[in-house]
Amino acid sequence: MTMRKTVILLIACVCFAMSANAQRNSGRLSLGVGALYKNGLDMTLAYEHEMNYRHAWEFFANGYLQWTQCVTCGHICPESFWRNYRTYGFGVAYKPCVVRGRNHYGNLRIGASAGSDTNKFLAGLHFGYEHNYVLRSGWTLYWQVKSDMMIKGADLFRTGIVLGVKLPIK
Repeated sequence: MTMRKTVILLIACVCFAMSANAQRNSGRLSLGVGALYKNGLDMTLAYEHEMNYRHAWEFFANGYLQWTQCVTCGHICPESFWRNYRTYGFGVAYKPCVVRGRNHYGNLRIGASAGSDTNKFLAGLHFGYEHNYVLRSGWTLYWQVKSDMMIKGADLFRTGIVLGVKLPIK
């Protein structure tokens, strides 16, 4: 009888320890889409590794396109939208947590990237704020205010808002 109670107590302690450590050192896959000034569309696919106290590292791939009005027809056509100016980049960002609540938290986002605009090398520095809302299933919805400074790009500053979702993968 005492061996049975010991085993049950051991199993309960292991289950409690596993559930207490569920959010620490977890990973998330995120997808965000946003609009940036001036006439920009941004899409970011990222892996986020969370550390203690909601601080996180993010490893991301980013695509950006900037549209313009067509000179022949005077409005935005598929050619002037998809083929005007496009960039891609790969980077890393550190995200220290600055706001914590019951089901939400906010992080600063400080990072750097390297990529191309399909003709030449392009580098970027990324700054912003991201606010996350954690849902019951572990999914996270977020909005992000971002400001990018692009080095050797056609546009030096990009700023805008991104909306996205994060899926837990641990």
